[in-house]
Order: sequence, then structure tokens, then C-alpha cells
Amino acid sequence: MRLPWQRKRAVPELVRAYEVGPWPDARSYWRDVRYVVLDVETSGLDARRDALLAVGLVEIEQARVRLDRRWYSLVRPPAGLLVEAASIRIHGLLRADLADAPPIDAVLPELLERLAQRVLVVHVARIDVGFLNQALDLSYGTRLHGPILDTSRLAATLHQNAQLLGQVSRDMPIPAIQLRALALQYNLPVYPQHDALNDALTTAQLFLAQATHLEHQGVRTLRALIRAGGVQSR
Repeated sequence: MRLPWQRKRAVPELVRAYEVGPWPDARSYWRDVRYVVLDVETSGLDARRDALLAVGLVEIEQARVRLDRRWYSLVRPPAGLLVEAASIRIHGLLRADLADAPPIDAVLPELLERLAQRVLVVHVARIDVGFLNQALDLSYGTRLHGPILDTSRLAATLHQNAQLLGQVSRDMPIPAIQLRALALQYNLPVYPQHDALNDALTTAQLFLAQATHLEHQGVRTLRALIRAGGVQSR
């Protein structure tokens, strides 16, 4: 017999719907896959003690950025968490604006709906995935599901491929993985940084450039992209 505090948490239907997928077939041509490209702003870098402050995303279908499907939300930090001035100087999110924002429990349902059945693309997954998993675990006892691609890992793979092909010196270290620097390598527009929606758009354009470059090297399927830049969701 389970004691009251040992009973399994009831899982909302929206979470069940997200968890079951189905997720894109790894054998699919990468241009036929649906992606959601996401970025977050946070109060710090430690998901165990800091909090999500903003989430922005854009979708990709048929290798095109769907700006008509963009989404952005501020997130009210939990009671007792004071957003430090040093953090505000980076992302510009004022405490007064965040005080009127919806709490994370009100943001997660729409976020899960937009993530469902799509490949998630992020830049430096450790941060975005860590904060999303923390929020999902605390609210629903679940974590991210489905494939996740990290554009910083794709950048490392492309650099290694260039070394193998003799396009750059084997002694050349992996270049900086800052989002702006990588975008400029492909002559992509760079929008004002540290805004979740702007950074999601920059990441989406970077991803398409990277995936196109990798396709020229024989990477044609989602499975091959995952080998080149996939990360574990758990």
C-alpha cells in the first residue's frame, strides 16, 4: 500500500499527448522533417537554483523558417527568487515586467503543444535542455522527449570534417561557438542578442545553413544529422 506522499503523480493529458509523439522517422530526408527551434533567457546558468524568464521559438517546415508560427512568452520567476542586476544587464528583462508575466505552469502547456512531434533544435543544449527539463520535472514529473539537435555540436562536426577534407589545418582549434560568431561565418543576419525570440531565429537560420552544408558532404537523413549534432534529452 502506498502512503499518500508516495502515490504516483497524476499526469495531465497534455503531457501524455506530448510523450507519445510520434516523433519524426529518423530515416526521413532532413528537409522533410518538422523542427522547432528554441531559445531561453534565464536568471543564471544553474537550472537547480535559477529560473526561466523567457522562451522564444520558431518552427521550420520544408527547410523554411515559419515566422508565422513564432511564439514568445515571458515567465514570472518563482516567489523568493530575485533576478540580479547582473542578469538584467544581459537580457534586459526588468523585474516589473516579469512580475506581470505568467508563471511557468501557465507557459508549459502551450510550449509542450509546440514541441510535440517535432525535432527540437537549440544552441548549446546544456543550458536550454537543462532548464526545460527542470521545469517539466517540477511541474509534471516528465522531461523532454524526442530528438534534439545542438547547433554548437553541428559546428564542431563541420570543423572536424573540414580538417579531414584538408580545408583547414588539423592543428586549427575548434572556433568559438558563440551564436553570433557562427552566424557571421555563414554571412547570416544577426539580430539583437539575448532576446529569446531573436536568438531562436538566428539559431534557425544557422541550423539551415549547417544542415545544407552537411548535405553537400553526404548527410541527408535525420539520423545522420543526429549523429552529427544530436544530444540526449535525459
